[in-house]
Amino acid sequence: MLRTMETAHPSFQPGRREALRRIGLAGLGTLCAAGVGSLWVRAAQQGAFSAREGRSGFSAIDHQLGWTKGVQFGGDFMAQEQGFFDREKLNVYYAAGGPGTDYRTLVSSGRSLVSESNPQGMIEAALQGQPLVAFAAIYQRDPGCIISPAARPIRSLRDMVGRTIGLPNSIRGQIGVLMRRAGLDADKVRFVPVGSDASMLVGGQVDGYFNWATTAVPSLTIAGFPTHVLHMCDIGAPSYGAVLIARRDRLEKEFELFVRYTRALIGGWGWMVAHPRETARIVVEKYADPGRSLAEQTLQAETIVPYVTAGDARTQGLLWLDPAIFEANLRIARDAGQVPADRRIDIEHMVTQDVVKAAHAVG
Repeated sequence: MLRTMETAHPSFQPGRREALRRIGLAGLGTLCAAGVGSLWVRAAQQGAFSAREGRSGFSAIDHQLGWTKGVQFGGDFMAQEQGFFDREKLNVYYAAGGPGTDYRTLVSSGRSLVSESNPQGMIEAALQGQPLVAFAAIYQRDPGCIISPAARPIRSLRDMVGRTIGLPNSIRGQIGVLMRRAGLDADKVRFVPVGSDASMLVGGQVDGYFNWATTAVPSLTIAGFPTHVLHMCDIGAPSYGAVLIARRDRLEKEFELFVRYTRALIGGWGWMVAHPRETARIVVEKYADPGRSLAEQTLQAETIVPYVTAGDARTQGLLWLDPAIFEANLRIARDAGQVPADRRIDIEHMVTQDVVKAAHAVG
């Protein structure tokens, strides 16, 4: 469980503490969804997730969100709000996540139809024998990054040498590989495990720390702490954020249901891209957990847009995913010793483009 640390930073006021506490919680959700997590617990502790009774002729979908409800899932909620689910005759139930939510196990056990992960998490799922497949990606540019103070920016891997960097152990493995590839000595960087607690950055205990740019940076900005962002994808680790996952057999059996759902999500996220401020207002008023700040959610929504529309989304459309990104992550995982050299992992079995291709073709 994360605690917000009280520091001696001269401008670290109570209002900022609360903002940073929210950053820690939001960031923790991104790590859980990514599969980084020692925080997972058994799915049996979660309670049953089943879609609410819907109208006659409507198909039910249970989607286990990667964290508590907020604008980071704005496109999902806009698919509901703007009628895209109705057009596809879908009755969708979104279950909020939390630090103890075992996303992959909930899907692999059949208790949720859909949840979220990322390429790293899918590799871990393959190692564990979970029968999962990725079929779409919300964030085309991975928001995962090393955040540093604007006054002392970390602009490259070389800038990490001699510094203290806070990050999860799985990300440490990635950074170590990337530094070796760049001819740098990772032993000259002091890595400390800090989860997603932004107060250590503000208080100066770390020079940089890992989180999502779409959640942590807006909160730090509102808290009055200027930042610099070094994306993982810009230092050799391309990835996606919020990769949609399902059981392989369910997807094969109910393929058209997944196509309809993906098509509706394309509509919802397209609406958010065109109307980020309005999306934030609607989410705060109708979907988000109580106490969400409209200013913070609005800045997050505006920050999210370029991550959703980056890369292949410009030419192929929203929610696209490329198996080559998963291949690149597998190579890093092997180099980091996270995947045994003799362990075969079939990327074609882990990811499919068929659903998103069909969703765009019909749409």
